[in-house]
Amino acid sequence: MATKMQHQLLFFDIDGTLLSNATHQIPESALSAIAAAQKNGHLVFINTGRTIRTMPSFLKTLGFDGYLCGCGTRIVYHDEILLAHSFTEEEGQLLIDLMDKWHIEAFLEGSEDVYCKRGAYRQRIMNQVRKSFNDKGLGLSCFIEDRNFIYDKFVLVSDNQADSDAFIHEIESFIDVIDRGKGMYECIPKGFSKASAMHLLAEHLDISMDNTWAFGDSSNDLPMFEAAAHGIAMGEHSPVLEPFSEMITDTVDNHGIAKALLHFGLI
Repeated sequence: MATKMQHQLLFFDIDGTLLSNATHQIPESALSAIAAAQKNGHLVFINTGRTIRTMPSFLKTLGFDGYLCGCGTRIVYHDEILLAHSFTEEEGQLLIDLMDKWHIEAFLEGSEDVYCKRGAYRQRIMNQVRKSFNDKGLGLSCFIEDRNFIYDKFVLVSDNQADSDAFIHEIESFIDVIDRGKGMYECIPKGFSKASAMHLLAEHLDISMDNTWAFGDSSNDLPMFEAAAHGIAMGEHSPVLEPFSEMITDTVDNHGIAKALLHFGLI
């Protein structure tokens, strides 16, 4: 159990962990608990698959000590950028060529914007997600066909016209692919993950990984749970997290974060 004499590093996923899937807000109990943890000398970080650009902007006003974004491709500690990794121009172009070859529909996520097809996607869900990006001012600057941008990671959703197996086979030498279920795959440069970012940050701060805590709910949180000394799964969570969970707390809306921080003496 942590004590106030030890600085602990607390890492939080966003959707389904910090943010309620029902209200899309952070419960007041979680905000108060996180602030109390910081007052006790602990450092709190968002650790998300979202790029820094697609992270909800209001999160940056809430006093977190930093952000680990894009599945470990960008690390920000206070105002210092510790890591910023993107695909090379050559890698980015090759990936787009392979997407065309295997009829893959994807969103390409960069630190400046999200890049979508110019025209309509085949899949309704892709058009719905694109609209949600557009409503936030994202995905409007240029399009995948323009090929004049740099990106950090991408998400694809497969359908019966796409050969996702063939595509993944061609990219797996330099891309780590996370199966998010229902035909959705999150694709990150090989060697980068929520875990790699945690290790780099802990080394930078000279704090042992024994003092790390992961809070999450979904399958892309698995590397974070494997790396952390302590894993706390939310009340609604992917079963893959359970072998690495020290506690299954309550749901976001039922004050799961506050209950876990109190249980372990972090507040």
